[in-house]
Amino acid sequence: MSEKKGSGAAIAAGAVLAVPFAIVPAAVMLLSGSEEEEEACAPGEATQAFTVSGELPQVDGYNAQQLETAAIIMQVAADNDLPYEAQVIGLMTAMQESTLGINTQPTGDGGDAGPFQQRTLPGWYGTEEQVQDVAYAAEKFFLGHDITETGPGAAGPEGYHIPGLVDVFGWQHMAPTVAAQTVQGSAHPDAYAKHQPDAERIIAALAGVDVVGAAPADLSASACTPSTTVANGDVQAVIDRGKSIIGTPYDFGGGSMDGPGPGGIDCSAFVAYCWTAAGYRDLPRITQDQYDFLAAYPVAVADIQPGDLIYEAWGRTGGVGSSNGISHVTMYIGNDQVIEASRTAMEVRISPSRFNASAFVGIRRIPAAPTDAE
Repeated sequence: MSEKKGSGAAIAAGAVLAVPFAIVPAAVMLLSGSEEEEEACAPGEATQAFTVSGELPQVDGYNAQQLETAAIIMQVAADNDLPYEAQVIGLMTAMQESTLGINTQPTGDGGDAGPFQQRTLPGWYGTEEQVQDVAYAAEKFFLGHDITETGPGAAGPEGYHIPGLVDVFGWQHMAPTVAAQTVQGSAHPDAYAKHQPDAERIIAALAGVDVVGAAPADLSASACTPSTTVANGDVQAVIDRGKSIIGTPYDFGGGSMDGPGPGGIDCSAFVAYCWTAAGYRDLPRITQDQYDFLAAYPVAVADIQPGDLIYEAWGRTGGVGSSNGISHVTMYIGNDQVIEASRTAMEVRISPSRFNASAFVGIRRIPAAPTDAE
């Protein structure tokens, strides 16, 4: 996706923001049925963004610098035709990463800096001076960044696009904390959620409006995340199929949804094979492709259920939480355990879950499966 330039300049604290606000929020319809669910989970029209109006107000708990940062983030989202949901996610992220623009200094040479704590090594988001600029940093968070130079530890080769929020399929219908984590790849994926009420409060104050009723009643509720999958019936068959081949050798690129190959099976083929026990044959072959395919079905760690797929990044170019960052998938089976085709152990085995590992990226749920197993 091409980036839009000149989305905003720094706004002096207390200055009058000339852009008037217009509030005509669109309704977000939650549909039902298989075809309608797919439509609801696809990126589309969401709640209209709020623009900043008048002088910066006073908001309890936040100083002028923080409100200025919030105003710029809001305006960048609006300038790029992004909805209110994006504004909430942007503010939540900056609250967690930099206390909304207060703690923006880098952690060291090439360290993360700016309101979104974006990496400043060659081959990442830009220079320290660039990512310290709120408008620049917000644009990169929302739209992503195309790499123009590479260096040691780069996110990818020259021309690689570091994904932003708009690159995450179905982000409008994810819980905001999941959408923020998908972009940021934080070691604390659930930390963003606590900032949502204050983000909404600040947006209301800066826009000079009451946002209650202008957006879905609960942005943390995903229209695309099913909640009825339990470890019985088809899901139990899925888990049983995985357990039936414990000890099978690990073979990178080996196997398919139809089972192990002559040399064994790898992690993505293993979970696809397991889920055919429930008649589900739609999982892509490659781990990254699976993660992207299931992007509209994220699951928080606290809500994990047997059968859910856990994705990890172990040393891939894109880094944890980014495109081309997924290198391994396991399946949760309950009691804080997963079953996996492990490259480390070189076999299919049951292992402890690794939610606290630095490589943990996220959890996805199979959205639906036929009732008749194949």
